[in-house]
Amino acid sequence: MTISIKNSNPYLVNRIHNYFYNKGVQCMLCNEETEVSLFELDRAEAELLMAAFTKHFHLKSATTLAMAS
Repeated sequence: MTISIKNSNPYLVNRIHNYFYNKGVQCMLCNEETEVSLFELDRAEAELLMAAFTKHFHLKSATTLAMAS
């Protein structure tokens, strides 16, 4: 499974990249440093990583935001 995370702020993209790199996840900066791609993840690992990522960066998932509307 491959996951891509996009952001227009290069500083945040570098923080996101460093976060996953330090966790030992195979990742790469893409599209002129506006996107981070994560490679070779199984579904369970991807779900755990995304949960930890959203908590670490104080984000909410899109499904939570859609239910609030």
